[in-house]
Amino acid sequence: MKDFLDKYDTVIFDMDGVITSEQNYWNSAALTVREYLSSAKYFGDKAIDAGGLSADALRIRAEVFSEDKLINELKSRGVNSNWDLGYVTVLISLITGTDEPGTILEYASGLSVNILDEYDILAEAAAAALGKDKAYTERNGELWTAMRDCFQEWFLGDEIFTEQYGREPAEVGKPGLLHSERPIIPMDKLIALLEGLSKEKRVCTGTGRPYAELITPLRAWDAEKYFAKNGLCSYDDVAAAEKRLGETALTKPHPYMFLKALYGTDYDDARILAGDYDKAKIERTLVVGDAGADILAAKAMGADFCAVLTGVAGEGARGYFEELGAEYILPSAAELL
Repeated sequence: MKDFLDKYDTVIFDMDGVITSEQNYWNSAALTVREYLSSAKYFGDKAIDAGGLSADALRIRAEVFSEDKLINELKSRGVNSNWDLGYVTVLISLITGTDEPGTILEYASGLSVNILDEYDILAEAAAAALGKDKAYTERNGELWTAMRDCFQEWFLGDEIFTEQYGREPAEVGKPGLLHSERPIIPMDKLIALLEGLSKEKRVCTGTGRPYAELITPLRAWDAEKYFAKNGLCSYDDVAAAEKRLGETALTKPHPYMFLKALYGTDYDDARILAGDYDKAKIERTLVVGDAGADILAAKAMGADFCAVLTGVAGEGARGYFEELGAEYILPSAAELL
């Protein structure tokens, strides 16, 4: 292990772009945007061929996200969930009145550095463009929820979606991109890293994935056993806390997810938000992430941060992480070995 890891008792990993590849999530987000902006069921005027679109996912992603430039732009502003990636893209399309990717990218480049400051503004402008109440377009509102479900249809496929949600997809014929999940670093190195860390440290996750999508690949790779049992913080924890406490934005870049992982998924949410926890633990905690939302959340928490350059911007993100004060910057999580 790298010598600097001796300083830490807990290591918290983001998942996508760090342990798991985010490619299929980006593809699912692009397919969701394409469906929403072209299907007569939503804001378009066409019938879609779900199977055909799935097979053409890479080309569609290149178009929708401007060769991934839009993904990089939004993630550098703290957009963490790929549900939010699609949602913000559609909001901008509604505001600008076009699905032209260049126009959407230009608009996104003018957003503030912290997306949490923008959600309400974007929702209000999109609602005005649609002639609807803001409650329809706001984050966690009707539009966001329907887009989330559409994304899940693309990622899970008809069979798993029906099994997980107890109903058929709104648009059938989606085979599901989940079935081609792979780790972002070589499997042998991933297992060696997690096994080595778990011998002396508490290994956790703070991920925007729902629990089922977090645990499925870890179990398939026989890696679940290396993580603390109450250290797997997922989007399900965020959704439950937001509902319980009446909060609307506890996902990253809010520090809630990493705090929940550190103190345990059984730790009281109200105490976390009130700052009622042993802050000394944070000094011996390292967060490993690939995106703006990760470092912003870690810094808000007060933890050290290790950036890995396996996210959408690759080596191009180095300057960004240097500017935000990452304690360590590595080519990939494998370099912790």
